[in-house]
Amino acid sequence: MAVLNFISKLWHKETSNVTAAAFLIGFASLASRVVGLLRDRLLAGHFGAGDALDVYYAAFRLPDLFYQLIVLGALSAGFIPVFTEYLERHGRDEAWKLAERVFVTVALILGIFCVILALSADKVVPFTVPGFSGDKLASTIVLTRILLISTFTLGLSAVMGGILQSTRRFVAFSLAPVFYNIGIIIGIIGFAPTFGVAGVAYGVVLGAGLHLLVQALVAVPMGFKHLRMPSFKDPGVARILKLMVPRIAGLAAQQVNLMTLLVLASSLTVGSIAVFNLANNLQYVPIGLVGISFAVAAFPVFSQLAVQKDLDGLRIAFVATTRKILFFIVPATAIMLLLRAQIVRLVLGAGEFDWDATIRTANVLGIFVLSMIAQAMIPLQARVFYAMQDTKTPLYVSLVSLVANAGLAIVLRGPFGILGLAAAFTVDAFAQFILLWYLLRRKFGHLNSKDVGKSLSKIILASIALFGFGWLARQAVGTVFPLRTFMQVALQAGASIVVGCGAFYLVAWLLHIDELKEFLRTIKLKLYRKAYIEEGAEKASI
Repeated sequence: MAVLNFISKLWHKETSNVTAAAFLIGFASLASRVVGLLRDRLLAGHFGAGDALDVYYAAFRLPDLFYQLIVLGALSAGFIPVFTEYLERHGRDEAWKLAERVFVTVALILGIFCVILALSADKVVPFTVPGFSGDKLASTIVLTRILLISTFTLGLSAVMGGILQSTRRFVAFSLAPVFYNIGIIIGIIGFAPTFGVAGVAYGVVLGAGLHLLVQALVAVPMGFKHLRMPSFKDPGVARILKLMVPRIAGLAAQQVNLMTLLVLASSLTVGSIAVFNLANNLQYVPIGLVGISFAVAAFPVFSQLAVQKDLDGLRIAFVATTRKILFFIVPATAIMLLLRAQIVRLVLGAGEFDWDATIRTANVLGIFVLSMIAQAMIPLQARVFYAMQDTKTPLYVSLVSLVANAGLAIVLRGPFGILGLAAAFTVDAFAQFILLWYLLRRKFGHLNSKDVGKSLSKIILASIALFGFGWLARQAVGTVFPLRTFMQVALQAGASIVVGCGAFYLVAWLLHIDELKEFLRTIKLKLYRKAYIEEGAEKASI
């Protein structure tokens, strides 16, 4: 009983420190990514890089489009800053009334859009995959309709997640994606043998339900009491909707970018869509662990500082978080670039996923990885604008990105195929990062660019050492073993990571990188605190 009480307190615990929250989110994100990679391995092993996975990923596009537009638009740009302001200035009762109205409003908007899209899927879906026809197109339409159920459910869950982020209850929020992926795995193992690829879609619906349940169990007892009638005239709801409009347009531009790449990939060789998505999922693991974790953890702090009109504090918090992200994402980039083929083989190399598919995916992954630094920074940069309730600036950047990405992708597809599409994606990410940085510097006056540049140069030097020594270890293991089994490839990758990270640590220590010192201090504090908690839990259970 005491152990259950301890787990319950931990589940509902507020995490106020940004770094601690980022580590918590990162740990949960790692668990989610591990389960997600298992999901991708099962998908690749069960279906291979062929028509079935092309259909599955293509069917995700429209449901995911509306999820990204409506749900994440409300959460990222509108709900958290306004809800935080209500908590600061109007009190908990008014804040919870706002949350209750927003929940019903999101349900209404998503419900209408999902029904309309389901009814018109047979007319809309063909435009997203012009290279599909016959049974392949019909299957994509059916799966699209099934997946729209998960879009509606995830929309409700996202409002619960917004409440948890605003109140800094990150445990349930962070673990919800784990349960989402577990639902998909159940679909692959339990439903797919009977229903084929449609069984995976049923698993997605199950996972979305688990995603909602996990967050609602924490958010609802905090003060969510009623399902209020939607009121578009309510001042708080109206402000959120006003902030949503530019954010929705910006997200639409991002989704059109992906849709453009999908359309172009659908007319390439069979499996191109699957290869593109699988490589994108792999490169997104470190982005989620580092960039998204710090951005999510810092967003409530940014919003609170913006409400308090503390622009200097907001700038300092942004720069400090930027340096932390760079400290982790630059060496992660070196590792992913060094071991891209090994990573693809270890994660996806089973069943129908043959060596040719491995090489194709590794090549695309290598190009994606080059822009991981930019991709990891963009979510943090955007959240600074959202905290200040400025959703127009990121919109303008997204529109510029849309035009540039579409034009570059069309130019590069002809001579380079799927690699050209990945290159267009990479160039576009860096263009967004540079433009957002410039605009933030104009807004704040300065961003301590010299200090950030000095820190980044040290991190790059340490990462070069990581790559160099890791390469030596990779080659050494490759000369001893034929690399024909999973364990041999894992040994090669593990040796490269251990040796490379050792070199990174040594060079970082010699260069006196501040983020390394802070990281070590945080680890020590966590270990001491963990030992104390475990001892207390053990005594409580006796």
